[in-house]
Amino acid sequence: MASTYWTGGTSGDFYDVKNWSTGTSPTTYHDVSIFGTSSTVTAEAVASTASATAVPSLTIGAYGTLDITASSCQSSASSPVFSTSAFQVFQYGSIVIDTASAVQLGDINVMSGTLTIENNRSNVFMGDGSRLNGDGTLNLINSTFGSQTASINVENSMHITLSGNSTMYTGYLTTGVSVSFDSKSSEQFFLNGSDGSVDTKFSGVSSKTQFGITANTGETPLSASYVKNTDGSYSLVVQESDNHTLTLNSVTMASGYTPGTLAITQDKSGNYLISDTSANSGNSGNHCGGHGGHWGHHDGNSSGHNGNSGWSGHDGHSGWNGHNGSSTGCGDHGSSWGWGWGSGGCDYSSSIQQIISSWNSAFSSCKGWQSSNCGGSNWYGGNSTQAGSAWNCSSSWGQQSGSHGCFSSSGQSSSHSQTPVTHNTSHWGC
Repeated sequence: MASTYWTGGTSGDFYDVKNWSTGTSPTTYHDVSIFGTSSTVTAEAVASTASATAVPSLTIGAYGTLDITASSCQSSASSPVFSTSAFQVFQYGSIVIDTASAVQLGDINVMSGTLTIENNRSNVFMGDGSRLNGDGTLNLINSTFGSQTASINVENSMHITLSGNSTMYTGYLTTGVSVSFDSKSSEQFFLNGSDGSVDTKFSGVSSKTQFGITANTGETPLSASYVKNTDGSYSLVVQESDNHTLTLNSVTMASGYTPGTLAITQDKSGNYLISDTSANSGNSGNHCGGHGGHWGHHDGNSSGHNGNSGWSGHDGHSGWNGHNGSSTGCGDHGSSWGWGWGSGGCDYSSSIQQIISSWNSAFSSCKGWQSSNCGGSNWYGGNSTQAGSAWNCSSSWGQQSGSHGCFSSSGQSSSHSQTPVTHNTSHWGC
């Protein structure tokens, strides 16, 4: 089979023909290989331009890296910005996907190096098998990998790390050999409810960590609790319908965290979430969330009592780390400005991190500030059916506290260039 090798003689551009041993585009060859020679003599190619032509077979050798940064507003699973039918990553080799656009990784793979996905929400796709093979590492940074209907089967010799408010959907008894959470951010890890005894080693679990069970697996969790093991770790025991039990046998807590009472809730998609309710319960109006807390201040209809609306959730499900929060999006309909999962209490660092992430996402979004209807995706949200224009629904920066939007519910705005108005009952911060 015809092959071409990375030389990197001209630039770091993956598609520059001068960077390849054959002097032609890598997409014209069956086998495409990127190798370095040592830790100090590495090879790095950057695919920053969207390409409709798939690479049939991609090999990232030792000390080689492929960065995929291409972006397209028209990308989808069937029209990705980068695609390969099969790939192999050697030890010390890596693929880094740092784009919100669609990337197709294909059916066949062997991972002994690392696959890192950054700033991507369920827009990296595998082939029909949806399986990662090998003994390498999957890193998720501010990303979601898989979905409720398309879980990722991770071979039980692979390692998984989650940070920056990431979410992972795994398949039946395919959850990797180890999973590491960032205790400083909110992470979610979904399992198949049909699992029985899971030997994956989970570490860094904190009050912000949520284990989940996807809704389409046929099992309904009824109760969950931690049981301390003799080695100091815990087992998470989930009692489910039909007398079925799901047990995570090895869960190690983050330093300083002792698990408390667990509660089971459902998100907007019907997935089940297991959360520690005793660790982060906001009860005071002087805290984020709480009862009439400061994201909207004293008005019980804007951001307070039971999270009626304000920054997130018009139906009492969430709020920026608010009162017993469990859903995403402004007004419980959107995704930007309030993407994070409320878990109670006033958590400054997590809230700020989610604000920055949502801000970056809003500005980099292909849809920009536009949305098709009220509560569709950006900034405001709510439960009105009024068609939204640039600012979504009928509001400006916080014109007044309303009951159906993230900041406001009155004052029609046709452009995001409108002068912001800050209402005197809204506070930035706690």
